[in-house]
Amino acid sequence: MTKTNELIEDLVRDLRPVHRHALAGLLARALVPGLALSACLILFGHGLRPDLGAAVFVPAFWVKSAYPLLLGLIGLGALLTVARPGGRPLGGALKVAIVYALLVALAVLQMRQATSPDESHRLVMGISALYCPLIILATGAPLLAATFWFLRRSAPTSPTLAGTVAGLAAGALGAWIYSWGCIENGLPFVALWYTLGIVLCTMLGGLMGRFWLRW
Repeated sequence: MTKTNELIEDLVRDLRPVHRHALAGLLARALVPGLALSACLILFGHGLRPDLGAAVFVPAFWVKSAYPLLLGLIGLGALLTVARPGGRPLGGALKVAIVYALLVALAVLQMRQATSPDESHRLVMGISALYCPLIILATGAPLLAATFWFLRRSAPTSPTLAGTVAGLAAGALGAWIYSWGCIENGLPFVALWYTLGIVLCTMLGGLMGRFWLRW
């Protein structure tokens, strides 16, 4: 018994209290370079939309930007949960569904206001449908690396779930950054092609988590 007590004392002797916001601080330190690199990809690799000065007065532009930002914030909240042992982001899927449902409702309203079949087609396909999801995937890549760096220094016990949440957060924040360079204002376009890019990043994160977040 004496040796057991001595062993326990040796194990806890150098323990120091951890600040309650230490995990959030770690995530913030991971996100800053990821966000900066993603922003540089858009600024220097793609460019801001040329009519940004006029676009900020268009309500659809702010809806397009708010949608991935809200998903990203939901993802980051869930990420802090899954980073802890046994963490389950209860209610996270419902929040995502509500945000998406609101976007779809606004997209349907915008489609009903279209005055011609050509305008309806433009609202859905724009001129960048074929590569928009790939740009979001590329813009989310630095953020995916950042969130995985964070998770590798945390204690997630569900690798696939943690990777999936990381992919959602990274893809959504990447889409938010891309929204400042994207020239599309069609909300149906956003509901379809932005969401596809975020889903691709989410799936990639889940696949990566399965192998890279094992203990």
